[in-house]
Amino acid sequence: MGKSYKVSEVSAATGVPPATLRLWEQHGLIVPSRSASGYRMYSEDDFARVHHIVRLRSQQGLNLAAIKSSLDATTQDANRPLREDPSPRLGFEIRRLRREKKLTISALAAKVDVSPSVLSTLERTSRGASVLLLRAIAEALGVTVTQLTASPHEIVEAVVRKGEGRMLPSLGKGIRIHELASGPRMMDCQEWTLAPGAASEGFYRHEGEEFIRVLQGSFEIEVDGLGLATLNEGDTIYFESQRAHSWRAVGPETCRLLWINTPPTF
Repeated sequence: MGKSYKVSEVSAATGVPPATLRLWEQHGLIVPSRSASGYRMYSEDDFARVHHIVRLRSQQGLNLAAIKSSLDATTQDANRPLREDPSPRLGFEIRRLRREKKLTISALAAKVDVSPSVLSTLERTSRGASVLLLRAIAEALGVTVTQLTASPHEIVEAVVRKGEGRMLPSLGKGIRIHELASGPRMMDCQEWTLAPGAASEGFYRHEGEEFIRVLQGSFEIEVDGLGLATLNEGDTIYFESQRAHSWRAVGPETCRLLWINTPPTF
C-alpha cells in the first residue's frame, strides 16, 4: 500500500488551498479516504488526480462540471494496460545519484520544487513520477531522463525486433515508452504510447532537437515561439528542445508516437 497524505501536505505540494480540496470532494472530483480519527487521507492516486485537475483548470480553463466529465471519461477509458507500472530501479537510481552528489532529500526537493515527502515517496516506491518532475530531477543530478531510467548494463543491439527492446520505467500514469535504440548513440529513438489525457503536466526544456511523428491517435503540443498544435495520425513536428514545450494526448483513443531526440538530452 502506498503512502497516504494529509490535506495539508497535498495543499503545500500542489498550491491548492484545503478549502478548495474540500470543495472538489463535494463535487466528486476526488474521494479521499478517512483515518480512524476521521481525518481526510489522500492516496498517491488522489495526489496525481489533484495535479491533473489543476492542469485542466489552468491550461484549459474548464469549470468543475467539465473537469468531472473529463476525469470520468479518462477513468472509463478502455486502455487500462497503460496504468502506471513503476520499476523499483527508478527510485533506487534517483537515491544512488542523489547520494553520489551528496544531496539530502530536502536539498534535492528544493532544487526541483517539490516537497521532501513527494521525493521520498518516489525514491522508496518509484511512484509519483511525471515527465516534468523526472526532467527536473535529471537536470539537478546532471543526467538525462533516459540515463536516469536506463539499466547501467544495457546490451546494445543494432536490430530491435517487433515486440522486443527495453521498456522504460513509467514516467507517469498512462505513459509507456519503448526504447527502439540504446547505447552510446547520438539520438534517443523511442515509441511513446499515451492513454487519453496523459500529459507532461507542464513545460520543460533541454538541449538538442526533437522530431515527433504521430503513428496513431491525436497529440497536442505547445512549443514556445511556435504556438499550440494538434497533430493527428501521420502528422509530424520538429523543433529545438531549448524551446519550452508541453504536451498531452487528446481524443478518445490511445496515442502512439515516434519520438526522436538528438543528442540524447531528454
